[in-house]
Amino acid sequence: MQFEIRESGRSVWSWVLVNETAETVLVSRRSFPSRAQATAAALAFSQLVARAGRTLAGGTRQVGFL
Repeated sequence: MQFEIRESGRSVWSWVLVNETAETVLVSRRSFPSRAQATAAALAFSQLVARAGRTLAGGTRQVGFL
């Protein structure tokens, strides 16, 4: 998968996550005033997903009161 930064209007940018066959998997819910800001947001999102993946691989979490 890869991110694409797209101009969705005049000076309005967003990121899109596409799979290996160029199908859209996810589109940012927010738009950005610059390409650089959309790129930074895509990078931040990818880091959150990577962190979530490590949490999942790390085992179960206790839920509730201790």
